[in-house]
Amino acid sequence: MEKTSVEILEEFAKNRGIKCYSNSNNVNFSLVSSERFINTKYVVFELEKNANELYFVFFDSYSPKAYTGITYSGIFKKIPDCNNEIKVTKRFWFDFGKRIKSNDSYIDKMVTIIGENNKLDRNIINSKVIMEFLEINKAIEALNLQIIRRYESNIPDLNGDNFVAIKTNTWVIEEKKLELFIEKGRELLNEIHA
Repeated sequence: MEKTSVEILEEFAKNRGIKCYSNSNNVNFSLVSSERFINTKYVVFELEKNANELYFVFFDSYSPKAYTGITYSGIFKKIPDCNNEIKVTKRFWFDFGKRIKSNDSYIDKMVTIIGENNKLDRNIINSKVIMEFLEINKAIEALNLQIIRRYESNIPDLNGDNFVAIKTNTWVIEEKKLELFIEKGRELLNEIHA
């Protein structure tokens, strides 16, 4: 019988001595089913629990209501403060209206930064971090770097805290890509001293 994604990830963690937990099926019953997620599953790897609090999270939810499902995998690092929620993506040929300029020609040329206001934390958004982010993006497509304020999550370790995260909109379960994502993502986030 073919293994599920959750089973593959749990085996990956077990073989590498990574502490992990999951909730492969959480069904919520509601009279108004379109208002709630019907099916949620996640797997969390505790990469570093003490000083840095790094988590690799795989999350998937489904709802019959259009555009309410969420799927991602990524590494999250707790940070003490968050002055501006931002999302950084590799820059494409077009621009967005809410784009923030960093006043660093390399950063402005290579990535798009979208945020609530023009405040950028230079401990997080700097040329070195962006170079490493783009290097990881070559192997893991649709990658984004986010700063998240008071994250609302079904996952206990993530709920209510501020995070910097490097995420993609799919589950990375291919062994070599997953190892690369963990190694390079961990290096990138450990260099950030927010």
